[in-house]
Amino acid sequence: MQSHQYVHLSAASVQGWRNYTSQAVQLLDLNRNILDSYVLDFFTEDLWSRLNPKWTAVLDKFSPGDLASFLQNGASIKQESAWPLSLLAFRTASHALSLPRKAVSSVNPLLHYLSQQVQTGSIKLNKPEYHEISRNVENKSEIECDTGTVQCEGHIKAAHKDVDKSDADFISPVQQVSVSWGDSDSELSAAAGQHKLLQHVFRRHLKPKKQHEVARLAIVAAQVARCVCDGVMVDVGSGQGHLSRLLAYGHDVRVVCLEAEDKFIDGARKFDHQLEKAVEKMTRKNTSLPPLPPGPRHAVCHLQPSMDPHTFTKVITGVWPDLQSRGEVCGLLGLHTCGDLAPTLLRIFTSMPACQAMVSVGCCYMKLTTASEENPGFPMSNFVRRLPGHALSYESREVACHAVEMYTDRLSLGADNLKVHCYRACLEEILVKHWPHHYHAGLRSVNNAHHMDFSTYAKQAVSRLQDVVLPEADLTSEETLHNLTRWQQVVVYYSLRLLLAPVVEAVVLLDRLLFLHDNGVCVCVCRVSPAAKHGMATVTAFIIDWGKCNN
Repeated sequence: MQSHQYVHLSAASVQGWRNYTSQAVQLLDLNRNILDSYVLDFFTEDLWSRLNPKWTAVLDKFSPGDLASFLQNGASIKQESAWPLSLLAFRTASHALSLPRKAVSSVNPLLHYLSQQVQTGSIKLNKPEYHEISRNVENKSEIECDTGTVQCEGHIKAAHKDVDKSDADFISPVQQVSVSWGDSDSELSAAAGQHKLLQHVFRRHLKPKKQHEVARLAIVAAQVARCVCDGVMVDVGSGQGHLSRLLAYGHDVRVVCLEAEDKFIDGARKFDHQLEKAVEKMTRKNTSLPPLPPGPRHAVCHLQPSMDPHTFTKVITGVWPDLQSRGEVCGLLGLHTCGDLAPTLLRIFTSMPACQAMVSVGCCYMKLTTASEENPGFPMSNFVRRLPGHALSYESREVACHAVEMYTDRLSLGADNLKVHCYRACLEEILVKHWPHHYHAGLRSVNNAHHMDFSTYAKQAVSRLQDVVLPEADLTSEETLHNLTRWQQVVVYYSLRLLLAPVVEAVVLLDRLLFLHDNGVCVCVCRVSPAAKHGMATVTAFIIDWGKCNN
């Protein structure tokens, strides 16, 4: 049902995942007093008093290093006294009810998963030659989970090798020949943080974090497209086309880009043209190079949850008429499908027989619409909708977007960089006291705030609030100074919320998987990117199986 690499939901495992989801919902419901709050209200709402006094007696003695261990699954903590059983249970349950957070080391686990589904008959490949992947599994000669070579219609030569130099004249000058990845430290150059496996034409206009994301997701999407989508993907919410450009020119996948904003489409076409011009210069030096694969096709499209499949298909074939002659077979792709965009894609996917697979990376869970609205972003599944206490507040969905691993790294660095939470909570108390209409106001971001005293930080933070002049008496009052000494309690409270964040994400993701199962689809979810390295946010990839579920 669950491995350290991916989660697979099928008819055989669905009851187990329903039980898992039910337990996760119960845990979140039991801890709403922690989850449905913001750390900036620590003093205004006396959040420390919400905690069990037996917990605070233990947590008050935690150092930042102890908290870092507290957040890590399986890490030991030196204990001066016995912990309350309820605190032990809270920590253990939070870790147990979080989905796997370790990134897969290469595309091989995905291909192994696809092969298993082919072998069991859960999916049917588009062309007879694609069954080579199934034969490889039976022979156990080509597929390994983490190392070795894999094959799908002969497209992949080796998971950890580049194309031989003798083949150089037979590939496109921008073809991406590597289907492997390491950790983010080995992917990004030490000097400028640029992605070492991406050619320069694909790194332009992209920060290292984005390079890292599109490089990995393009590999995954390309293999899914070739194996079951007749080599066609529809990139929804494509923005300026960075992922689609890499997928089309670098991986020879036919890509249709759907984007709601005209300005983004104009930018994507401009960048496509720049790449083609750059390749044109390369081919002048080597006239034997083959031509570029077809570039992405772009169209304006405003998706709605209730969009008719025929209307959606008409948009796709309108921009690429040749797809009609290919049976309109395609896959759906979305990187950072914000808020309700991911649920909308899922609904479209389940209503389109020609759509064979979907790869989606969701984000911004706090923007999901809730059950009070038609076609809500959460919950989607009948099972979760019937669970008592399933509702997720805005606060809980917002914290689910935070990477617990990133904060664990900060905790390991010590005290200085952690006091900003306390600074913001102290400032909130002053603002609410004198200007209640600035409750939870968006303040200016202050760089290196941990190197400042509170008064300097506070004045810079409110500099954009024109009606606010902070009284010196409040900035240096006895109450404020006392609150500033409680910075570790603020950090502890935030850490408790953060421990629940992966559980909230698990409930959101499993709700989507259960919705797909309701509609007869087998699904797999895995993490293709480190949860937190080099400031990279958590990236979770849905790999949604194609067609109807047989097992």
